Amino acid sequence: MTEAAESSRVAAPPNKSRALVAPESWQPIDVEGLEPAAWHALRAEGCSAVIAGPGAGKTEFLAQRAAYLLQTGLCPAPQRILAISFKRAAAANLAHRVQSRLPDHASRFVSMTFDAFTKNLVDRFRATLPTDWVMRGDYELNFPSPAEQRDFLDNLSATADPALRPGLFALPRGNFVSEVVGSYELPALSANSIADPAGYAALEWWKLRYLKGSPQNVDFTMLNRLAELLVRTTPHLSRSLTLTYPFVFVDEFQDTTYAQFSFLRSVFGDGSVVTAVGDRKQRIMGWAGALEDSFAEFAADFDADTFDLTWNFRSSPALVDFQHAVANRLDPGVARAVSKVAADIVDNPIQLWAFPSEEREATIIADWIAADSATSERTPADYVLVVRQKPALFEDLFGHALSRHGIRIRNDDALVGEVRLQDLLKDRVAQFFLGILRLAAAGGQPTIWLEVCDQMTRLRGASSSDVPTSRVAIDELSTFIRTLRGWLGDNIPTATAAPQVAHKILEFVGLDNVRRELTGHQQAKETQLFVSAFATRLGTVADSSNSWKDAAERYESANAVSLMTVHRSKSLEYHTVFFLGLDGDQWWAHSRNPEESTATFFVGLSRAAQRTIFTSCAKRGNRTVIADFYSILESKGVREIYWE
Repeated sequence: MTEAAESSRVAAPPNKSRALVAPESWQPIDVEGLEPAAWHALRAEGCSAVIAGPGAGKTEFLAQRAAYLLQTGLCPAPQRILAISFKRAAAANLAHRVQSRLPDHASRFVSMTFDAFTKNLVDRFRATLPTDWVMRGDYELNFPSPAEQRDFLDNLSATADPALRPGLFALPRGNFVSEVVGSYELPALSANSIADPAGYAALEWWKLRYLKGSPQNVDFTMLNRLAELLVRTTPHLSRSLTLTYPFVFVDEFQDTTYAQFSFLRSVFGDGSVVTAVGDRKQRIMGWAGALEDSFAEFAADFDADTFDLTWNFRSSPALVDFQHAVANRLDPGVARAVSKVAADIVDNPIQLWAFPSEEREATIIADWIAADSATSERTPADYVLVVRQKPALFEDLFGHALSRHGIRIRNDDALVGEVRLQDLLKDRVAQFFLGILRLAAAGGQPTIWLEVCDQMTRLRGASSSDVPTSRVAIDELSTFIRTLRGWLGDNIPTATAAPQVAHKILEFVGLDNVRRELTGHQQAKETQLFVSAFATRLGTVADSSNSWKDAAERYESANAVSLMTVHRSKSLEYHTVFFLGLDGDQWWAHSRNPEESTATFFVGLSRAAQRTIFTSCAKRGNRTVIADFYSILESKGVREIYWE
């Protein structure tokens, strides 16, 4: 049978058991098939670069490749697959897909962020760091601002050897850490003097913040460099990682920094099969040190084959056509994607709305969402408000306008304690706590009960085959839920009562148990950070809730209109996207880096399945700075609608 015929074939009934399947007999799970290029990439025996545009199903592809490797025994027990993502939400989403498709194999699929993986290595094996780089105690995570980086370089340039000063002045100021410190390979023995300006500056930074700092301060870039040094100077650790993870997936590879690429090459460049997935056109992290062309470097250093996926499973044909017009600005000659989605609306899929004021903008859009959802089967969660930056500027106006229709808004970028809401909602600890609260507040909910029971048995150290211990853990959970239900009945939801709920759950399950089984954290204070954020979020919604069941629903606000930045919208999709602020205030820096700015524009507009509505407001600045965006809209015949 040809690959083309095979790709269109309906999948056989899914095989989700532990029984192994012959590679030639394996079929995708829960999908109707894969495009020909995806079949080739999925079965690739060596390293591969999978170039996949928006809607191509990158996450689904990785989930299916995991299923193929685990179900066929190509990744035999007890070996595991390591999946590295850049966002907690993406890592959680991929883990969930594998769990739902392969419940009996999911324990051998490890999905985490790049930062979590490198930090976990340092926390676990810090004792084996070379003597000159040893940790003296608990370090502190500290993220230097662009101003701090500029001040450091200015002061260093003023006091350095005159011969080094021209080179020091030429170093990037605002992103010194990501570009310079991130590309500095730590020597096993720390040098006292370096003639190269970049190396000299990087070493001085390490001296100031780590080698001589008290306490020792690091950020994720520095932890990455320590992890790379650790693996490079500890051969048995390197061998252990390769043996444990013979297959490695890296998502959103276009945003890989030099430090991350260097780490990947040091750890998995000789022995593991690495699959890198991403889209050059969605490179929007250049400001954070993303490589200019990570795929080209990957293909060269890992001897990887390249596969291009062109099917789009998200957007309708009209939207795919518009996306191609923007994509062509980023990559002239790029292959046109093929939409696999039928249009389900009769109005224009791409619109441009102009408003005289922000208040009018919020009112009209809220009224429109209310009317559209009322006349369709869509819920508020099918709509999203995407902005280039500063979503908090839009939250109050849109929140008030939507509330008049009984619709909630959820600012995924909002800070809850020290955690962003989007990250909190995907955190496994917070989800576990919320599950217990829901069972105590409402009962029933068999799916939540099974998930919480599974987590509870693991917290108590029981395996799936350890029936007696599992039964004790579940009985213990049942007793606690009854006790908590009684307490909730005696205490109405308030901001004061919410932290008590979190404390009672934490006291029951145990901080160390949660940290060990549900997170990659080695330090209890990191787990406590999310527990505190859970309590804060619950307290925020409790005062406006009429019951604890309502508070649990408001905590997640799953049926709300989301508000988020373009960066936080990556990997997500919605029926209708309102791309707010196509004006000067939101895109003031466009001329500084038009390519990355256009990529950001591309990412935002490609979240839509059926409709993208761009908005502008005269009070937020003129359009001159982004005239090229408007020229694309004009070239595709998009008419402007002006709302009085």
